[in-house]
Amino acid sequence: MLITLDKSIKELHGIFEPYFSVQYLDSNNISKESLKDSVALIVRSTRKYGAETMLGTNVKFIGTVTSGFEHIDTKFCEKNGIFWTTAHGSNAKSVAEYVAAALAEISKKINHSLNELSLGIVGVGAVGSKVKEEAENFGMRLLLCDPPKNLNDNIFDADIITLHTPLEKDGEYPTYHLANEDFFKKMKKGTWLINAARGAVCCSEALKQSLQCKHLGGAIIDVWENEPNIDESMLPLIEIATPHIAGHSAAAKINAANLLIKSICEFFNIEELKNKSLPILLPQNPSKGIYSIRKDDLDFRKEPKNFTEIRNRYNRFYIFTS
Repeated sequence: MLITLDKSIKELHGIFEPYFSVQYLDSNNISKESLKDSVALIVRSTRKYGAETMLGTNVKFIGTVTSGFEHIDTKFCEKNGIFWTTAHGSNAKSVAEYVAAALAEISKKINHSLNELSLGIVGVGAVGSKVKEEAENFGMRLLLCDPPKNLNDNIFDADIITLHTPLEKDGEYPTYHLANEDFFKKMKKGTWLINAARGAVCCSEALKQSLQCKHLGGAIIDVWENEPNIDESMLPLIEIATPHIAGHSAAAKINAANLLIKSICEFFNIEELKNKSLPILLPQNPSKGIYSIRKDDLDFRKEPKNFTEIRNRYNRFYIFTS
C-alpha cells in the first residue's frame, strides 16, 4: 500500500516505511496523477484537497496535522467514501502560550497589569479553554462566549478580545467574518483584538478600517485572510504580526504527528503501529528558553512575501514564561 505525505511534515519522515510504501511530495505536486495508487494522504493546510486532487484515485484516508479542516472538502470525502481526520487539540497549549505572550505585550504597551484587565474569549473549546487557564493565572477578569450560539453584547465589555473558533462558512452557526464591521463597532473604544484562530473568522477590511480610525487600541494577528497571499498594507497597522505560527511549537507538531500515527494505525488495522509514539524531547537548559513573540514579529516583517517558507521552517521549542 502506498501513502503520500506532504514532505514538509518532517516529524513523520521514516515512520510508515516498515508498513507502507511512502512518497514524499511538495504540496504543490500532490495531484490526481501522483495520488493514483495512494491509499492514504497526509497533509497540512497549505492548499485545498478535494475532487481536483482525489477524484478517480485510490485514496481512502486523508489526514491533516492541523486542528482545522477547511482545506479538506469534507463533503466530497463523505460522498466518495474517503475517511478524513484532523489533529484536533494537538496545538492547543502552543496557541495558548502564544496568546499569553501576546497578552503580556499588550500589558506593556498600555501600561496596565493584566490583573487590571478583562479578557473576552470567543470560542471556549480545546484552545479557548487553555487560553482561559493562562488568563486565570494572570488574574484577569474573564468574559466567555462560545459563538455563534450565544454571541452577545457581554463580550464587548472586555478590554481585550481573543478569537478561538473554527472557520465555518455554512451550517447553522457560521463563523466566516464573525468579526465584521458590526462586531468592531460594538467593541468599546481602545479594545485590543487577538486572532490566532483562522484568518477569515475576521474580516480583514473591517479590521483595517477600525485600526485606521483608531477605534481599536491595537491588534495582534497570527492568521490572515487569503494566506499566504496576505494584504501587506495591513502590517503597519498591526502591533504584532506573525505568519500562522502560534500552534507551531515543536511539542504541538509531535502531538499532531502522534495523532495521525494513531489514526493510520486504527484505519488500516496495523497492529505494529499501535505502540509507535514520537517522544517530546525536553531541552537541556530549559531555563534559557523564553519565547519572544516580538522576535517572531520582526522575523516576519523582514520577509512577509515568504509567508509559507517562514511557517514551514518554524519550530519554536521553548514556552512562554511571564
